[in-house]
Amino acid sequence: MSDIQTPTTATKNKTRFGPLSIVLILIAILATWGYLRFSDLKLPWQNQGNEDTKLSLESVDQRLLETENHVSQLESERNALQQRLNESANRTNVLRDEILGVTERAALIEESIAALSESEHSAQDNLRINEATLFLTLAKERWQLSGDLAGAVHATELARISIDHLKNPKWLNLRQTITQELTAYRALDTDPAAIAKGELDALQALLPQLVTLSSQKSNTETSKHGMTRLINALIQVQPTGQQTLISPSERSAAKTALALDMTTARMAILLRNSSDFKASILRINQWLLRLYADTPALKERREQLLLVASKPLNQNMPLAGSSLNELLLMQQGSAP
Repeated sequence: MSDIQTPTTATKNKTRFGPLSIVLILIAILATWGYLRFSDLKLPWQNQGNEDTKLSLESVDQRLLETENHVSQLESERNALQQRLNESANRTNVLRDEILGVTERAALIEESIAALSESEHSAQDNLRINEATLFLTLAKERWQLSGDLAGAVHATELARISIDHLKNPKWLNLRQTITQELTAYRALDTDPAAIAKGELDALQALLPQLVTLSSQKSNTETSKHGMTRLINALIQVQPTGQQTLISPSERSAAKTALALDMTTARMAILLRNSSDFKASILRINQWLLRLYADTPALKERREQLLLVASKPLNQNMPLAGSSLNELLLMQQGSAP
């Protein structure tokens, strides 16, 4: 029974070894800490920290390299953008110069348009004026060169129509001058040249119907007795005066001369040459008296021709060309 410990004894032993074990554990911990503190031996977690530090430095270097590359790339991009900006600035300057040039040209065009708008008449008015000048020139030339009254009146009327389209009041005087010239043309009698030409045409139409003096004489001689014809053959009696007979051998030449004188008379009518026309009519009258019997019809034609030849072929027209002169003066006055 003595070997069996009582619960009280066991409790005491346990109480005695508890503090001692705690002290021993603390001593062991302090000894381990001191050893590790003052020795070169490193703990595993310390080595892992150093490796992490090395790794972080390498990553920093890599990042620095990447950053430098990125910075150099940004620098090249910046240079490229700067170059583009410079090119854009140059283009802007060129465009600005072109815009300034276009603006100056637009200003010149505006000035030209303003000058055109401020001119006294438009292009259509110029066309009308040139047209009127042409018509008035034609009217003057037709009257002065050929005495064509109808042509002169028609051309002057066309010129008046052209001037009537002009709205500027300054053309009022020209309208009045054209009206006066038209009135003077229409107040003229029949053109003497037309009358003379008509008389020549009537005479030329009458000539084939006339009987020559030679043929009349031969017919008379055939009706006479043989003795009378013999005496007439030996003795030729011709009346004195203007109507002298022409031998049959000279009749053809006389007719040719008559035709030439009639042609000369027609040319004198075209040229309005009164003296040449009168001389031609006098020669024609002589040939008519020597070639043809002076019948009443021929006598009437000769008297009419002599009457026409006694008058001038030109008519007095003081206002002829006055409208043209007025228009030319106005154009010279408006010229710069």
